[in-house]
This record gives sequence, C-alpha cells and structure tokens, in this order.
Amino acid sequence: MENSTFPSQRSISSISTSNPALDPHSNSGTTSSTSEFVNHGLLLWNQTRQQWCGNKTPQKRASVREPKLSADTSYETLLGTNKLFPQPIPLPEMVDFLVDVWEQEGLYD
Repeated sequence: MENSTFPSQRSISSISTSNPALDPHSNSGTTSSTSEFVNHGLLLWNQTRQQWCGNKTPQKRASVREPKLSADTSYETLLGTNKLFPQPIPLPEMVDFLVDVWEQEGLYD
C-alpha cells in the first residue's frame, strides 16, 4: 500500500487548524457535493493528547533516585518466584538489570 493514500500528520494538522473562510481550496462557499475527509477521531485524539501533555518543556530531574535493586541481586532471587516486589522498580532500572543478566548468560549481544 502506498503512503500517498494516507494523509501525513502535517496535512491533518493543517486541516484541523485552517480557517475555511480564508482557505482558497475550501468548498465552503460552493455547492459541490464532494467534501474532503476529516478524521474527527484523530483530531479529538490530538486535542486530548495536547491537554495531557500541555506545552511542558522537558524538565531535568532534581533528585537522583537511589537504585531499588542492590548490586548483588540475582535473577533467581528477583524473578524466581511469583511474589510481588516489595516496592515498584523503575522500568529503566529493570531493563538495565535484565540486560546485565542476559549479557552474563550470553543471550544479549
């Protein structure tokens, strides 16, 4: 399937922000029966996402977190049972832990 059949994010954004009265390509002043497709679901999603994200600039973390996993934690002690962790483990820390284990076992290159 060609990418040209799907409008780009830029063209969708321009559709949602354009003023039909000022748009020379708009059919608002004509009696044409054809109309341009507008993906209202995508527009609503983009508006909701903008509300969630806002115009926040990336902020540096003020405090450095202490690691939840100790340096001597093994795969078996951590994941060998089906018990819940006593405290949540941040995803980056868990990924680092697993990559280290996999490298030691030769499973990750």
